[in-house]
Amino acid sequence: MMKNMLNVIRRNRYIYSLFIFLTVMAIAVVAYAGSYVANRRSGIFHYSGCRYVYRMSERNKEYYSDREDCIDDGYRPCKVCRP
Repeated sequence: MMKNMLNVIRRNRYIYSLFIFLTVMAIAVVAYAGSYVANRRSGIFHYSGCRYVYRMSERNKEYYSDREDCIDDGYRPCKVCRP
């Protein structure tokens, strides 16, 4: 009886952990795919998760939610992350 109860607890813990992991990954995918960061100085825009975004000065960053808006404002896509 006790062994069966421990198996149920372990299974529930596994399911809960898997649910949390998948939720966090879904949020990350939506955030990554749905937002762009443009560099005012270089004239290039990136996905928010691009390695070059972390190197930008905060004062040079401009945030967009639509790719077409970036292009309309004169920014070109990054050649690394290819947004």
